[in-house]
Amino acid sequence: MSKLMLRVSMIALFTVTASLLFFACASAPKEEIAATQAAIQAAQIDDVRTYAADSLKVAEDTLSKAMAEVQTQDDKFAMSRDYKAASDLLKAAKDEAAKAVSDAQGNKAKAKADAEAILATLPTLFADAAKTLATAPKGKDTKAELEALAADLKSAEEAAASANVAMTQEKFADALAQANTAKSKADSVIAQVNAAKEKMKR
Repeated sequence: MSKLMLRVSMIALFTVTASLLFFACASAPKEEIAATQAAIQAAQIDDVRTYAADSLKVAEDTLSKAMAEVQTQDDKFAMSRDYKAASDLLKAAKDEAAKAVSDAQGNKAKAKADAEAILATLPTLFADAAKTLATAPKGKDTKAELEALAADLKSAEEAAASANVAMTQEKFADALAQANTAKSKADSVIAQVNAAKEKMKR
């Protein structure tokens, strides 16, 4: 074989090899897509939806952007496809899914601790509210107001009971919300009675 023919053969071989490598690089990252979708699905559990909804949405939105980019490249002429941006987005979405799971674990633990802290203060708060309510100015014109305050205090105690039930069920977000409601109502009873007493003094 002449040198010229050998050179032509080498060039042809190089061209074919380069083309194969190019097309391999220009293929949709199917394995990355599957892995990222699996990571997102694994993160789509109740705890994450409850305690890290924003983080999960970021992961889901990033996956949507990645899939849109994959589609954009799929629609192009084969030789002009480039899936690097899609791969970067897929990696980001997978990382964000892991972050959502981690955020949920941290936020759940915080909700539990916060709920426990508030619930621990409620027995004393309710006792103070009951004592304060007992000292409220009484009269013909205050009867309806006193009844409303008594109903508010009872509602606060019911909210505390619901919070305790939620704690036993490990529904810490619900427990925290109910505990805050109970505290707010009891505080309000005390504040309203004290305000009425001050008004009477004046």
